[in-house]
Amino acid sequence: MILENYTDLDLGKQAELAEMKRLALSLLILATLIYIAASMFEDQYIWVGFVASTAEAAMIGAIADWFAVTALFRHPFGIKIPHTAIIPNKKDVIAQQFGAFVQQNFLSEEVISSKIRSMDLSRRVATWIVERENARAIAEQITSGLAGVVRVMNDEDIQTMIEKKVRDKIRDTSFAPMIGDLLSFITSGRRQQELFDSAVSFGLYLLEDSDRDIKAKVEQETPWWFPSSVDRAIYERIVRSVSRMLYEIQVDVLHPIRKRLVKTMNQFMEDLKHSPDIAKKEVAIKEDVLEQPAIRDFTASLWIDIKQALLDQSENPDAELKQAIEDSVIKFGHTILEDEALSTKINGWAEDSGRYLIRTYGHEVADLISGTIDGWDPEATSERIELQIGKDLQFIRINGTVIGGLAGLLIHTFTVVPGLLGINFFN
Repeated sequence: MILENYTDLDLGKQAELAEMKRLALSLLILATLIYIAASMFEDQYIWVGFVASTAEAAMIGAIADWFAVTALFRHPFGIKIPHTAIIPNKKDVIAQQFGAFVQQNFLSEEVISSKIRSMDLSRRVATWIVERENARAIAEQITSGLAGVVRVMNDEDIQTMIEKKVRDKIRDTSFAPMIGDLLSFITSGRRQQELFDSAVSFGLYLLEDSDRDIKAKVEQETPWWFPSSVDRAIYERIVRSVSRMLYEIQVDVLHPIRKRLVKTMNQFMEDLKHSPDIAKKEVAIKEDVLEQPAIRDFTASLWIDIKQALLDQSENPDAELKQAIEDSVIKFGHTILEDEALSTKINGWAEDSGRYLIRTYGHEVADLISGTIDGWDPEATSERIELQIGKDLQFIRINGTVIGGLAGLLIHTFTVVPGLLGINFFN
């Protein structure tokens, strides 16, 4: 037999098969020798006939079963007798039938569903992942997997993709209506008047706090020959007028300036949300922003920062990312164990997934089995199959030898003994 590419286990099976063949052949040789010896003395002793008949039938049984077993794998003595070498000659048919057999009996939806249902996968997995050591191993694998993925990625491609995504997101997002909605929310109801009062109060505070600056500005803007008393009068007139106006606006909610400012503010918020002109200006502003080097530098460095952070986290055994994943895994496991509905739902998902995979790809497995066997050399196929079951088949030869001998003994007994006793069953 061809033993190329055979494993140590296959070589062990080959030795066992050879030993069983020798045993079966030894019994045949023993029966033959006994038959020859008994035939020489059969006429001298009656009991020798029983031995000869037993040995003869044992020979016939051994030879017949040897022929039957051998015919499965090869032509006996190389003679191409019809219906011999069945496995090599029917290899392709066997391949197709075996693939279909596996699919129908082992890869059916009912079988897979029943197996998954009996396993209670959700609780079995949950019980495993709540163990700190197992959760740590999962976290290690996840972070290592992420690190492995980012290592093989092309940095330029990722940076280009990020830049494009950022640019597209900025271009597709209308910020003006968002700002308008935010301002409308902030200034809705009484908050509008409260904010307006706060703004006026802040203006009065700034006016008082900027006293020296205003005086200096007045003196700077008036001619040099103006007396200081005139400068002071101008300053006081300006400050008093502005203070009086702000105070009147603060205490009178119906003040014309206040109403005009509120109307202008409301109109501005509406324009932010609906004005085509503001929308066009926003587009132009966004394009100007996107052309700024700072934006390009940000998108270019973003991926490098993310990549380096992932690599650092994967290499550090006490990294926060690993610890967070580990804690999340344990928490998820406890949630499954404590929530019967969630456990049942996960089992249902697993069962549905199994049924889907078998329904969609079960025939692929059958085709793989059939294709693999179909690609084997006929003789190699016969050898592989004989290697797996040949040892048991040799028991057929051994049993044939024993059973044949017993049958021969019984037949000879029923033939000879009645005559010796003077009994004739046919008269």
